[in-house]
Amino acid sequence: MAEFPEKRPRIVVIAGPTGAGKTAAVVALAQRCGGEVVSADAMAVYRKMDVGTAKPTPEERAAAPHHLVDVADPDEDYDAARFVREAGAVIRSLAAADTPVLIAGGTGLYIKALLHGLFTSTPSNPEVRERLRQEAAALGSPALHARLLLVDPAAAARLHPNDAFRIVRALEVFETTGRPMSVLQADHGFAENPYDALVFTLYREREDLYARIDRRVDAMFSMGLVEEVQGLLREGYSPALKSMGSLGYRHVCRHLAGEADFKETVEEMKRDTRRFAKRQLTWFRAVPGAAWTRAEEAESLFGPALAHLGREPAAYLPE
Repeated sequence: MAEFPEKRPRIVVIAGPTGAGKTAAVVALAQRCGGEVVSADAMAVYRKMDVGTAKPTPEERAAAPHHLVDVADPDEDYDAARFVREAGAVIRSLAAADTPVLIAGGTGLYIKALLHGLFTSTPSNPEVRERLRQEAAALGSPALHARLLLVDPAAAARLHPNDAFRIVRALEVFETTGRPMSVLQADHGFAENPYDALVFTLYREREDLYARIDRRVDAMFSMGLVEEVQGLLREGYSPALKSMGSLGYRHVCRHLAGEADFKETVEEMKRDTRRFAKRQLTWFRAVPGAAWTRAEEAESLFGPALAHLGREPAAYLPE
């Protein structure tokens, strides 16, 4: 009897907080199965933003092809909806060619949206959104974050006080519907998984993870993070852009504007990156069915991953 192709492509997802070691793990797995990697990193999509995003190195990309890296300019609007569309196209193309598909990244919203669909809570309300944006500009996003903490503490816990874009959206949803976004998301439950996905979350003990983050930040400055931001500003990219408001870039913009000296900038970036990693872990705990794996034992996931993908490792290992 002829075999019919599976309706849902098989994929392996390696998630985890920044600094956990996802790239090293997924590259090693790709080499064992002949697979290709779809990046699920909201910052890796941007061209010209290399040092502060900790993108896969040229050597890592040569060892394992990566998709959705360097696909947008810093002033383009890249969001979860676009990621789901573009990642879906790559997955379907690779699956049609019988190439194993590996997803790796730390943007929890992107991974959750890819696996379970996007949450569309309510039509947007431009008037409410614009008013909230003006309030954020006048009062500062931390003031709106404090307001969100009162009406939707679960959503506020996932957001940095300076993440004006998402804070405004969460408040917009609450003011428009009268219900917290986190409650609406829980009621939504997300759609059926369009992929046959095996999901792993890499983690490290807090002390180890934070030490790695601190070293990574130091390395970014040594590799020219300040110079990279100066170049972006010279090209006309505004500090108000969503991309420029991300970790590292907003810190250096403040430093270049004279709002913080170099030592303060480095320490604030380390602190905020550690806090970001903590929020990432909160996201990943909500991903159903994920197998939590110690990063130091990442090779333990290779066997189940290869079995899920229907691959034998021997044929792909480098000599």
